[in-house]
Amino acid sequence: MNEILGHSMTGRQRNYTPRVRTTRPLGTPLTPNAPPASQLPEPVAQDGQWYLPPPLAQRLHEKSALGSRTKDGGILLTAEEVLFCHWYRHVPLSNSGSWLEQEMKVDSGLEAKVIAMDVLRNGGERVVPMKHLGDRFPSVSPHTWAIRFERHESWRQHDGFSQIRVQRTHDKVDWDELNEWVHGVLAAKHVPELCVIDDELDATVYTLTHEQPHGDQILPDDLSPQLQSELESLISRSVSVENGMFISDVSTWPLPAIGIQHFSGRFLRKEEHEYLMNLADKNPKLDLYAYLASQRLLLRPGFKYGCLWRAYETGINVEHAPWLIQPVDEAATNWEGICLAVRLAEGVNKRWLCASQYGGKWAFLNIQRSG
Repeated sequence: MNEILGHSMTGRQRNYTPRVRTTRPLGTPLTPNAPPASQLPEPVAQDGQWYLPPPLAQRLHEKSALGSRTKDGGILLTAEEVLFCHWYRHVPLSNSGSWLEQEMKVDSGLEAKVIAMDVLRNGGERVVPMKHLGDRFPSVSPHTWAIRFERHESWRQHDGFSQIRVQRTHDKVDWDELNEWVHGVLAAKHVPELCVIDDELDATVYTLTHEQPHGDQILPDDLSPQLQSELESLISRSVSVENGMFISDVSTWPLPAIGIQHFSGRFLRKEEHEYLMNLADKNPKLDLYAYLASQRLLLRPGFKYGCLWRAYETGINVEHAPWLIQPVDEAATNWEGICLAVRLAEGVNKRWLCASQYGGKWAFLNIQRSG
């Protein structure tokens, strides 16, 4: 019996198949397509990029949106495009190991771009580095690495589906810059996409949006003069408790979104009490709470989910909270922490929002895993 329990506790009876991780060896194609009968030409260094001649160049450019055209009909490729062509288009590399080493000396973040190119083009999408598109999209932020075109659209005529930026998990986050980037991408009618590369050289893709959460809760200003007077009377006899106030013997309470019922009374968190006392101008964090309350949201502590608040659209007994809200000054400072927060939120079917001041008003940035 103990032996059976031991196997059960350790999970030995389960047969899991680990996900096979791509190692991307040089010199080995990653495509099932057969190589051409004669070997294709090797890329040649030219103007800081890598040149391929026609007619190969024409096929790669027109069908696969690779490289930028040269006057003689050839194309210039970035280093990440060269490796993509090496793995999926049978383009050879001479001294491939030393070639990659030299390119990494030029660009220390090359491996992240190579993996992003591989992952994002995996489904047949056309991902074109901004190095080739500067004249076509002159107002795009320098933080955008590439533009993705949907595979069913003509990439030379279509305006593009998304803008992609690439980050490593240990990269620091500048929230002001990130909000500005998302705003600019959305203004260009593109989807902001983020490809985060971890230290196992694995990629996770995220979609970023600005959201404005709102609900249907009652506000103090919605109350009749009589109910407002009764509310003031209740608050006036509250007593201080740890991190808030307690009002005893509360038979009726006019604001369901504020406070919790317990011990035949009402507990108010410090922020709730200060909000009812109109003290938002004295506390920056309270200003955010007051704004969210004005959007008719029901806010409850989010410590179980690693954030400040969980936010409900309607009654707490009616639905689960769709949002987890974290003020920017309490948010993670690198992408590893942010990805962890997003993963936790999505694991409980919620959307993680980072709240910050942008353009003179509160902005709520949602970061959500794609697919």
